[in-house]
Amino acid sequence: MVHYRVVSTYGKPFDFFLMEEPWRVYEVLERALGRHNAELVLRILSEWLGRNGCSTSPEELKRILSDRGYWK
Repeated sequence: MVHYRVVSTYGKPFDFFLMEEPWRVYEVLERALGRHNAELVLRILSEWLGRNGCSTSPEELKRILSDRGYWK
C-alpha cells in the first residue's frame, strides 16, 4: 500500500526516498498516507527495531527521518 500511495503522490517509488533522500521519509509518508498512518508506521518500525536490539522511540525516528543533518 505504501509503495502505491507514494508513487501516486510523488511519481517515484518509496524505495527511492529510502535510498536517495532518507531525510524526507517521514514527510513522504505523512503526505502520501496522512499523519496518523505515518505515525503508525513509525511506531511499528520502532517496535520492530526494539525486538531486534535497537531501542529507538517513534519520536526519535521521526527526527531522524526528517532531518538531513542525520544523513550527512
